[in-house]
Amino acid sequence: MECKICHNFHRKFWCANCIRKNLHSYKVETNQITYDKQKSVDQANKFLSGTMRNIQVNVAEKHAKIQKVNILELEINKIREEIGRDRQEIDKLKRNLQTRRQVLQESLAYFKKFKSHQQTIITKDINNTKERWRHVHQVLAHSRKVLIGELVSLFDLKRIPIQENHNIRIKENGGISENGHIATNGISDDDCEHAIAGITLPKKAHYIRYSMNDKERKEEIIKINTAVGHVMHIIGLVAYYLGIKLPFLVINKGHKSFAKGSIHGIPISKRPLYLTDKNSEDFTIGMAMLNYNIAYLCHTQGVDIPYSRVSHTLQNLFLCCQAANLGR
Repeated sequence: MECKICHNFHRKFWCANCIRKNLHSYKVETNQITYDKQKSVDQANKFLSGTMRNIQVNVAEKHAKIQKVNILELEINKIREEIGRDRQEIDKLKRNLQTRRQVLQESLAYFKKFKSHQQTIITKDINNTKERWRHVHQVLAHSRKVLIGELVSLFDLKRIPIQENHNIRIKENGGISENGHIATNGISDDDCEHAIAGITLPKKAHYIRYSMNDKERKEEIIKINTAVGHVMHIIGLVAYYLGIKLPFLVINKGHKSFAKGSIHGIPISKRPLYLTDKNSEDFTIGMAMLNYNIAYLCHTQGVDIPYSRVSHTLQNLFLCCQAANLGR
């Protein structure tokens, strides 16, 4: 029906009788449907509550169990396949293990055989090496002795017996003077002077006697410097031949010769090894350092130098060069 104001079509309009009639028809239809529904529900409940319901439940359980069995069969088949693969892997590992055992047994047998043979060879090689080393050591020691002997001969370092001195006595038949060493010719070291190139050195720390006149003092200084120069030269060569590092560094430069500490922990400044009228005290310290080097050389060659004899420069140097174990 069209509206007279907006001219739009709206729902149909019913009168009261039509509405009453339609509502009655709708109610009758609804009641019929409700009755049929209830009847169907009662029939279904009756059907399900009886034997048929149990059958349906059993059938449902059967289908569920069949489905579960199928799943288990699939899993069993899968596990069987895995077991088969694992067995193959185990067989492969067993074969590898057997092969390795066989290789190890063969290697062990070969090693035992090789070891017994090789041990003999190694022992022989060690003995040969020791023998070669012993021979080289003997040759080296002999060479050192020869070289040092040549030095002694070249510098004319020797023992000179004192025949006339009222303070010194010469023992006969290989005797020993008091506090002295026995020499090979039966003369004590206390009864001998030692000279290098025909020049002797004092055994005391006083290198210049003040009772001398100027000429004698100059001649004595020249002799002392000459002898000390020869001593420095021969000590350097002996230490080089023996491969020994001396405690004090000695530099032979003529009138500029000096000694100084060369080992860590001995902080001593330079001390002259060339005597003049003005450096007697420093020269004495330098000679003490030089004598210490000689005593150290003697110690390395098995020669015992008493503290009271450290100042015997030429005597200690001679004993070092004549040591029984020289160069060993």
